[in-house]
Amino acid sequence: MPELSRLDRAWMNLDQVREQLLNAAAFGKHLTPDQLEHAASKVSEGMRIYAEETQRRP
Repeated sequence: MPELSRLDRAWMNLDQVREQLLNAAAFGKHLTPDQLEHAASKVSEGMRIYAEETQRRP
């Protein structure tokens, strides 16, 4: 199986956070501060990578 690109990994992490937040909202689940901090880190890292990869010029 080929290794995922940086952009694919970033997208996967953002999607995981989206699913986690949707699940919490849909079922009234509470996320701990650690879970929220981890999710925020994933979003921040994903957005950083996305910005880097989409602003590159060939």
